[in-house]
Amino acid sequence: MSYKEFSYYYDYFNYNADYDVLADKIHLWAETEKISGKIACDLGCGTGELAFRLCDKGYDVIAVDCSEEMLDVFMDKKSEFGYDNILVLNQDITELDMYGTVDLFTCTFDTVNHLNGEKEVQKLFEKVSLFMHPDGVFIFDMNSEYKHTNILKNEKFSFEEEEADCIWQNTLDKSNNRTKISINIVDKQSSEEYSEEFYEYFYSLENIENMLKKSGMYICKIVDGETFEDISQTSQRYLFMVKKEQ
Repeated sequence: MSYKEFSYYYDYFNYNADYDVLADKIHLWAETEKISGKIACDLGCGTGELAFRLCDKGYDVIAVDCSEEMLDVFMDKKSEFGYDNILVLNQDITELDMYGTVDLFTCTFDTVNHLNGEKEVQKLFEKVSLFMHPDGVFIFDMNSEYKHTNILKNEKFSFEEEEADCIWQNTLDKSNNRTKISINIVDKQSSEEYSEEFYEYFYSLENIENMLKKSGMYICKIVDGETFEDISQTSQRYLFMVKKEQ
């Protein structure tokens, strides 16, 4: 799945996302694990906010996304802010093709949930395992089953801003472990209206652990993705750090 028209409004409606805190946490974990190099690859990079921050922390960054619309926004910001040294690749992350190994893989803000079911997640993990340096780390997050079934479920969310309004409708499909998300945006300046539909899939921790194991990786750290404390039954997001089996 890739965002289309919504890509151009993504930053506008995602202003509450704390990229600074997330980038600090990722950098701390990577330093703690003493990864041998500074090549980072941000999978599902979107409009580039995390990639820019990793670049600021001294990483040589490769940014990957399958959405041309997201990358349009990314490239505009990349040019505006002078991040000429970031390599941007328009690729499906489940078909990832690198020229060498990567020391730090990241995949955040629900990207794993957006993949089209377990087979796609398995393909992603296998690609990461293939291209990750033996002492590298993979840090990714995931919306939890609890969030999908108790918070998102069949709720409707409305966002009214100065330039545009957005209605976000969820439809829980529990039998298939997924939530259909319908987005409707009205641009107040042009009066144009945009609509998109896609699915987010959710998985048990056991399921994720098994998929990682099949890919030759294991979870070495997991925390609540909102508080960065220990996970609980009501954690809405998990943040994982994964390494390769030796």
